[in-house]
Amino acid sequence: MASKLSSELDTAVRNKIHWINLPVHLKQILHNTQKDYEKYVFNYSLKNQLRYRGNLVHKIFRNEEKYYEMLIEKSIGTYNLFPYHLSDVVTKGLRVTAFNYYVEVISHLLKLDKSYDTLPNFTAADILRVLGIGRNEYLFILSEIKTKNSSKLFRKPNPSQFLPKFPVQINIEEWWQIEIGLILESDIRYVNEKERAVIDDLIDFGPQIAGNLDFDVVHSLYRKGLIFLDVPISGEDFISIPPLKNFIMNRVTGDYFESLCYKIFVTADEHMKISELATLLQVHLDTVKHVISLFCRLGFAKLKTAREIQNVHESWKYRAEQEMERLQITPLNYHALLLDKTNEAFIKQDFTTSNAKSPTTPVNNNNSVSTDYTSSSDGNASDFSFLNNRKSSPDEFGSEIEDLSDRAAEKSPGIHEKRIGFLFDSTLTAFLMMGNLSPGLKNHAVTMFEVGKLCEESMDTFLAELEKVSLLDAEGEGEVSRYFAHAVILRSTIIALRKYFNGLDLIRVECLENLDVKTRDRMIEKKYKFIISAAPLTLTNSLNDVFSIPFFGQFYRSSEYSHLWSKLFYYHISGFGPPSLLLVKGTVLKYLPRLFLGYGKLLVTIVHTDSYVINSENFRSLNDQLRQNHVLVQGYGIRQPGELCYEAFPFDGNTTSTTSVKKGRKIPCKNQKAVDKLSEHLNLKNVCGYITFLNSGVPDLGCEDFSLDISLQRPKAKKPGHVIPVVSTTRPNTLQNIPRDISFQDLQSPLDSTEITSFNKNKTIIDGSLSQLKSPDENYFAVTPQNNSPANIFRSSDCNELLQHELEKLDSSDKQMEECAMKIPRNMTSQSSIEIELVDESANENEKLENVKEEEEYLGENWTIIDIHFGIPLFDVDTNTQICQYIIKNLAKDENLSKIQEINAEMNDKFMKFITQCMYFDDENTKGVRIGKLIPPPRINLAFENGKISYWSGK
Repeated sequence: MASKLSSELDTAVRNKIHWINLPVHLKQILHNTQKDYEKYVFNYSLKNQLRYRGNLVHKIFRNEEKYYEMLIEKSIGTYNLFPYHLSDVVTKGLRVTAFNYYVEVISHLLKLDKSYDTLPNFTAADILRVLGIGRNEYLFILSEIKTKNSSKLFRKPNPSQFLPKFPVQINIEEWWQIEIGLILESDIRYVNEKERAVIDDLIDFGPQIAGNLDFDVVHSLYRKGLIFLDVPISGEDFISIPPLKNFIMNRVTGDYFESLCYKIFVTADEHMKISELATLLQVHLDTVKHVISLFCRLGFAKLKTAREIQNVHESWKYRAEQEMERLQITPLNYHALLLDKTNEAFIKQDFTTSNAKSPTTPVNNNNSVSTDYTSSSDGNASDFSFLNNRKSSPDEFGSEIEDLSDRAAEKSPGIHEKRIGFLFDSTLTAFLMMGNLSPGLKNHAVTMFEVGKLCEESMDTFLAELEKVSLLDAEGEGEVSRYFAHAVILRSTIIALRKYFNGLDLIRVECLENLDVKTRDRMIEKKYKFIISAAPLTLTNSLNDVFSIPFFGQFYRSSEYSHLWSKLFYYHISGFGPPSLLLVKGTVLKYLPRLFLGYGKLLVTIVHTDSYVINSENFRSLNDQLRQNHVLVQGYGIRQPGELCYEAFPFDGNTTSTTSVKKGRKIPCKNQKAVDKLSEHLNLKNVCGYITFLNSGVPDLGCEDFSLDISLQRPKAKKPGHVIPVVSTTRPNTLQNIPRDISFQDLQSPLDSTEITSFNKNKTIIDGSLSQLKSPDENYFAVTPQNNSPANIFRSSDCNELLQHELEKLDSSDKQMEECAMKIPRNMTSQSSIEIELVDESANENEKLENVKEEEEYLGENWTIIDIHFGIPLFDVDTNTQICQYIIKNLAKDENLSKIQEINAEMNDKFMKFITQCMYFDDENTKGVRIGKLIPPPRINLAFENGKISYWSGK
């Protein structure tokens, strides 16, 4: 609630709502004090780098110059991006350029001895572009400072002494605008005639197009801090987002501008105008243009709209690939320059292309710095240094992207057909980055994670990198082989789907869920015909709302407890599944639950973690987990963990294509009963996914008397320590009333087969007397005797209930005996046997024999259901291939797509009803109870055994 109110206040400040017009509930949050609102407006304006003029801060704070000084100071302290949209003020008025701004940011970071990861992602990327300082360079400078500090006991070195004095060479596009900065008379001494002429033109005629000026003069003036760059964006422009380069994955701050950057990442499309993008996001057009401008500076976006530039200077025609290989001065080789306090050698140097040398050749011998670069990269996936990328051949990754973009540009950017979306989660990107599969693949993995999307335009280069991955390289790698398998199967999936559809975009579900529901629906309705999900999606908070277009994936909303509930739901509607216990947080296990007797291996599932297997004798270790979490425990094997196999659906009548996980052989689906039961309640014909079967070594008998509704009986109240003596009931045929001259053989009849308890239903005669009744564990039911009374006349309350039930059965049997005795003729003596008329059943003899034979042959199913997932798996080749074929042949037809949303809604309703019934006992009033937006945690302990869900009482 607090975050929502804060968001409303932020919106009010951005919409320039004065105190008088502020809603009442927001005034109450601010204690009905106007000064508190003004203070909030001022702090928000500084934090979000709002322009002074045209905003509420203009009415609150009267000193414009002081405001911008405080804005810069606060932005440096919070490591924000340089305010490029305020360059006309902070650069022209305060002489603050992006270069000296970021020098102050790094100095502040070094003074406080903070980690490089303290920098936000976009700030770190811009520092790398402007200063040439990445993670490795920062660590090197930090170690140098500590070395200097240890040699000087009383003087701490200034971090600025170890930082660059001039910006590195950056990429400048022809269509960018050059604007004059704050130039002093002393600066004119260090410019040549060409540079002076450009400065005069900028002063006289205003901003100039970069392509109309000399390429080297523009770069020289930029590095001397005499000009600044403006990246003009129009609402009619189109952009594309290629795979990210030079992006550093540190941390996110969650502020408004950064959140908007990620939203534009996932929603931007080369077929969508910037104005349409602003409308889609319902954000002011100028703010969206500011973000796109930043993306173009950083190289994260490319302008697709053709810009006609007249009189392009000839120096721009030969710089394309040469500029990408231009060497940079980095902190690792600044030591010679730092020794020269005046830096005259650098200032007097004429920055022309003729001075550029090969990577191993010094620039010149006139006291300038050698440009040899020795990479100290540790191969960290989070640090993609542009210095390393620029050493690669232009015929490789970069040129492929440019060629692909050029081909795509030939098409009209505003006309396109709807594509399909493939939904994945961050686990896939982790696999692609962690496996060291291919150097170029990591750039695509970073794009998939940070941008949240990999578009069709970049799919060719992505497939080219995936093609370099081979499963042969994973032999003997153990767990790492999972990474290789996911990469190989992902490639085959993309190729199969792209071949039959107009195009395919990869979308990360976390980024999609960061959008509000209305924006997300507008975006997917505009771009995609339908969406397919990878399976399983491991993120617990994904898919918080159903999609507004056809979706092949899980039909229910996600929460951290949804997977626990879904397993029990599938077991309940099919009647098959391993013995399972869903334990609520706070439960303490003192004994191994009875339903796990005979199992040596247990499968444990906890939220936010992967399932794992424990030995049943270590069940007490679950108590540690139960202190903090709800836990699902399942029987998983006798001596070894059970064997798993997968079966794809929809089923085409051939169920012999299941792949065994352990041995890699084909195993037929032996549990057709479970599949038939599932098909009665879940639509497995119009959707796709796979069933995971388990062979634990214990046959599963299933459930014959199935009921879709669940009835949870509340346990009867027990009084601690209270015992009830067993009351003797007088019966005609009790042992006390049997005459001594009558033998036990004379008493043998069907009516005498019932004992007092159900633990010993078969009679035996030991030494001429009936065997004593004995439960499997007498100590389980025994209670400490009271008042020194004999222990054998006391039972616990559980045993009393059982005895009462058995005595009632005996009473009913006695009444039946008396009724039978009344029908016996009086002339029959008591010693004579009772003759019962037999019915001729010869006509039905064959049928009975067949039924008996069937009952004897059915010993349960070796394979039982362990889980069901909807979507396309990326870990099993056979299952993946089958599902892709199903989608291409049948499921993607318009006739089927029109049914998907209704089918998913129907299955979701059954799932929600199941959870509601499992939350309460029968005697509780649940009228009007509905599951909210988030699936709730379990409320009571539940057990699945013998095909039914029931309350677990703790035994």
